[in-house]
Amino acid sequence: MALLRARLVAFDTVSWTAVVRLDGSAAALFESVAVSRALPAAEMVPGRRLLIDTGDHHHPADAVVIAAW
Repeated sequence: MALLRARLVAFDTVSWTAVVRLDGSAAALFESVAVSRALPAAEMVPGRRLLIDTGDHHHPADAVVIAAW
């Protein structure tokens, strides 16, 4: 398990996924990142700091946002 820090760019309440910009990557966006249902939608405001668990390193689709502050 690897943890990455990021900033929230956008949040989709229908699919409960996020578009994030990983720290240290000014231009690259990581899209369709699953968001833990334990995080309230009201907390998912663009610009918020995020912690992402990457899960299996061979499958980026396994990544999930596990914390926001």
